[in-house]
Amino acid sequence: MIRIFGVKDGALVRLEDAALGPDALWIDLCDPTQAEEDAVESMLDVEVPTLQEMAEIEESSRLYREDGTLIVTATVIEGATEGRPRRQPVTFVVTPRHLVTVRYADPLPFRSFEAKWQRQPEARPTTDLVFVALIDSIVERAADVLEYVAADLNAVSTHLFVDSGPRKAKEAESDLQEILMRLGRRNMMIAVLRESLLSLTRLVPFVRQGAEHWLAHEAPGRLKQLERDLRSLSAYEGQLTAEIVYLQEATLGLINLAQNRVIKVLSVAAVIFLPPTLVGTIYGMNFAYMPELDVPWAYPLALAVMGASAAGSYWWFKRKGWL
Repeated sequence: MIRIFGVKDGALVRLEDAALGPDALWIDLCDPTQAEEDAVESMLDVEVPTLQEMAEIEESSRLYREDGTLIVTATVIEGATEGRPRRQPVTFVVTPRHLVTVRYADPLPFRSFEAKWQRQPEARPTTDLVFVALIDSIVERAADVLEYVAADLNAVSTHLFVDSGPRKAKEAESDLQEILMRLGRRNMMIAVLRESLLSLTRLVPFVRQGAEHWLAHEAPGRLKQLERDLRSLSAYEGQLTAEIVYLQEATLGLINLAQNRVIKVLSVAAVIFLPPTLVGTIYGMNFAYMPELDVPWAYPLALAVMGASAAGSYWWFKRKGWL
């Protein structure tokens, strides 16, 4: 699919006819066909990267110039709202007269960009300003996802250390396992965001320096602001990563404590019944000469010794605070 935007009455509007022409300012290729790619390449005289080329991780394959045209690729998070975060590469082909975006997904910043632009229109849309606004939307989306993860981690922390009351062992174990899975999902989301922020941190200064001679007056300042925002978001992402690691370790520690309690109960029960078992074993031996066998009070005495030894073991554990 191809969407073409141009300038009409000083505003960025979507052109109804999908024909490429001099009025096209922003050309948005979403899962393009080969014919659409060929048309854009013929218009700009530049090769549009394929999906395989966009997925390459080398910086030289993601940030380069071709005959004065800047071709940069960023990683954008998709599916965060649905709880299935995915990495999606988006390529920007930036020239003084045209901006081309190539993508094979439909992340939220692109779905909401047109409406956002209409609410806050630029004085005079240019390729660099549209590019900056798109990057700004991607950064804002990353910040929203980080805020969501931070709020969820705060809820998990409160549940673990504040709201957790006495519960049955089975319920507590199931709850802790669910928290561990929840933290794993948040860690997966943070990993995708980390890659996205890293790609944007490299992309923004590359464009600012590579297009310095034809950037609009306010574009360099906005790009510098985006660099500061990306640095702060990267630091915040590192803090959230450390918090996830801590909560995972704390959850595993609580699971181990719960399991140790069960093992301790079984160990104490085994030790309590060890002396009675010893007494019963002694009097269960079939020797011909055992003096207590002919005594009338031997049986109740053996039972009393068994009970006293079990009670004594229990009292000893209680006194030591092991129960």
